Amino acid sequence: MSDSDSTLSPEPQRTIKIIFISDYVRPPSYSPCIFHFSYDLLFFGIYQLCAFCYIGNKSLKDAIAGCRDLDVRFDVEFRPFTLLCQSSVPEVPKAKGEKVPNRRDYLVRKFGKEQAESKWKVVEELAQKAGLPLAEDGIVARSTLAHRLAVKAYKVGGQAMQGHLNDILFDAIFAACKDVSDVEFLAEAAEKIGLMNKAEATTFLQDTDCKNCVNQMIEAARASGVNGVPSIIIDGKWALNGVQSTECYLQILRKIAQSSSMTECASIVSVES
Repeated sequence: MSDSDSTLSPEPQRTIKIIFISDYVRPPSYSPCIFHFSYDLLFFGIYQLCAFCYIGNKSLKDAIAGCRDLDVRFDVEFRPFTLLCQSSVPEVPKAKGEKVPNRRDYLVRKFGKEQAESKWKVVEELAQKAGLPLAEDGIVARSTLAHRLAVKAYKVGGQAMQGHLNDILFDAIFAACKDVSDVEFLAEAAEKIGLMNKAEATTFLQDTDCKNCVNQMIEAARASGVNGVPSIIIDGKWALNGVQSTECYLQILRKIAQSSSMTECASIVSVES
């Protein structure tokens, strides 16, 4: 072996891009399923936060942790999607100057008491299985500001910074009954993750920075056939719609990571949660 042979650089580690599509105000109203896009998507991600997204995010993170023995890198990016017209989301009620929970009332109005309780019971069972705290009630709030902040976080700090923000937002919404449309709360979160200081974040949130970007991402998702959240797109081709178990994500990610070509992992579409 020549000296030049012995000093060859190792092949670059393969990166698998994961797109997570979701919204903050998605009510629990559908069942998990799996589908396959027959075409490549031209964008790298879509974003976050219904109760199923909260659970799916944890399951996906656990599945990625289960792939540490593989010579691959996962790049997870969240991008925005809205299933409810933002103008239809009720303003957060207040009592004695404090914002009060309204998720339970919102679901009852939308589905009726019996269906609302049944659907939320499913969420509670899934959250418990995932080991996640879940408050009995919460605040249904407009998600535009949170989406803008998340997009900015990924632009500045990649998946590490955006992932840190996601953890703060998920916990605030589903464990602490916080209002994610509140500028002060979001500004504090931005400072906590090192994105910008509180004053800068307040200015950002009160301006329109990243608003067009958020709207374009949502339009691109719809144009690509996305009509439910959470939706996860892997390597630009394979997609899962609805919350899945850690075991399901793990099985699919390992098949993709261990394949030498995308055609070798076509069988993943038959995996059911």
